[in-house]
Amino acid sequence: MKILTTILIIILITALVLLGFIAGQIFITGSPDPENEPDKISEEDIDDIQTKPGEDPGTPIIEKDIEEDLDLESIQSIEIYLDGNRDDGIFLGEAQYGLISKDAYDIYGEDFSETGFILALDNEEYDFVPGSEHYLYIYTYIPEYGWEYIRERVVIEGEKDVSSTIELHTDTIGDNSLIIGSDDPDVRVSGWSADFKTADSTGIDRIEIYLNGPAQFGRNLGTAEYGLERQDVADAFNNSSYLRSGYNFYFDPSILEPGSINTLYVYSFAKDGTYNYLTRDFLVKGEGQDLNTILSVTANLNNNEIAVSGWAINKKWIEEGKPRDLNKEYDIKKIIFTSDMTGDENIFSINMDGSGLTQLTDHAGMDSYPAVSPDGNKIAYTSDINGHWQLVIMDQDGNNKVQLTNTNVRSGFPSWSFDGRYIFYEVYKDGDWEIYRINSDGSSIKRITFNAEGDDWHPHCHPYKYEVLYESGIPGHEDIYIMDFEGNNIKKISDNPMRKRVPTISVDGEIILFAGYEGNNFYIYTMDKNGDNISKVPGIPDNSGHPDISPDNKYITFQALSNPGNDASEIYIINLDGTGLKKLTQTGGTNWDPVFMFSTSE
Repeated sequence: MKILTTILIIILITALVLLGFIAGQIFITGSPDPENEPDKISEEDIDDIQTKPGEDPGTPIIEKDIEEDLDLESIQSIEIYLDGNRDDGIFLGEAQYGLISKDAYDIYGEDFSETGFILALDNEEYDFVPGSEHYLYIYTYIPEYGWEYIRERVVIEGEKDVSSTIELHTDTIGDNSLIIGSDDPDVRVSGWSADFKTADSTGIDRIEIYLNGPAQFGRNLGTAEYGLERQDVADAFNNSSYLRSGYNFYFDPSILEPGSINTLYVYSFAKDGTYNYLTRDFLVKGEGQDLNTILSVTANLNNNEIAVSGWAINKKWIEEGKPRDLNKEYDIKKIIFTSDMTGDENIFSINMDGSGLTQLTDHAGMDSYPAVSPDGNKIAYTSDINGHWQLVIMDQDGNNKVQLTNTNVRSGFPSWSFDGRYIFYEVYKDGDWEIYRINSDGSSIKRITFNAEGDDWHPHCHPYKYEVLYESGIPGHEDIYIMDFEGNNIKKISDNPMRKRVPTISVDGEIILFAGYEGNNFYIYTMDKNGDNISKVPGIPDNSGHPDISPDNKYITFQALSNPGNDASEIYIINLDGTGLKKLTQTGGTNWDPVFMFSTSE
């Protein structure tokens, strides 16, 4: 009992001493002011506590709301998949993000210079066949939006090693078809195939179908039923052995994302082990994802390494780019134009001194209206495919042609946005021309103008703003307007009543060039970006049009009628001040629609 009493007395004395100490502290420092009371720290805030350099580690600093907002809007992760999405593709790895990107700096400025990413791997696992086509799915994660991706086509260096004697065709899915919805009945893939080195049979062993990647990489959908009757094939080649050359296959469309672009790989394997294959791109009905991330991707896939790099930015942070450096050095300086010198309308390149004439397209129909991407590495153009004008993209040397549109209307005169994300173009529909926009990967077509009173056409994108110049008006009364990328905030550039057509703008955004009319003759004119100081370029021949200004602001290229009374035109170049006129072409045909192509090897 005495021991218990002693313990209680000790506890009481300790409590009294502690209370006295607290009372003394309050007496010394004063009572706390409720208005100046610091924020209370909850358990949820523990992860947000930081220590400033030089401060007592016990002093908590709560991250500001703006920093939390930035974290929600920042790209947190980039994952890269090969030949399929996150469900079906081959996971290559997570890219390192936050690296210096000169390209992003050149387009958007210093604030976005640390937006680069890279994934570099030694390749000891995958055997890439020369000439084969693969697709990278680059996923970005922003907490505010979740995961989203772009799809990038990659062609393996080298020539395709396929059999030239195996004929392979599809009937039911045309290239760039808009097909089914994900809740529609099974999709049918059918056609025929025969190995023409075999005369007494079709020579074919089997037909295999893959999705979004070649054999051994893409999703194996299965083996088609082969040996179906194709009397038309037997009759066409006058060989009854090809009667059973047909194939048929069905697959479930529920595996496809609504609004997504996909690619079928159809393989025909001969009995001797050789093969041939074809690809068919198709778009699934439905709303595609509205991307919140701007990405640029460069990829190199080979049997030694896998390297994927580029830059990625939350588009919410981008209001405009920055003017291009006029003193930038370029390795390649050419002019791209259309010509019928070979009989058909095709696209050619030529050096700025008139040398090095090179044919880039060889198409039985029309290839025209070339437009060079901002980095100079791609050319968009119009191609007459099966009687309809479609948009196509190719490399600067004419390789890797990819059809973007598959419509039954005329689509022409493309123009790239300054960041390479969009292509604006004109469409002839319902009796007049209107302007449309498409993503540069061929997805998300959107009509931009709705003008029943006249044509809206010949778009030309601003060099660093999300704006588009274009020509509008009824014939004989055309003028130049500007609008934003959604078709809003339309404004006429100049109040001068001159008839103005086919505008272009310098890379610093200061000079607008156009074809201005004097009666029935037309010449190259310039005006300030606000429509003032309209002036004819001196030294220009009569009837000159379709001007373009070089990325260094030094030269103008244009087309002009070569001789009075002759409709044939030639390509010219002249200094911006009107000196140094030079005719670049004299081919015996008609040459028109010239544009500059400047690029670097960086």
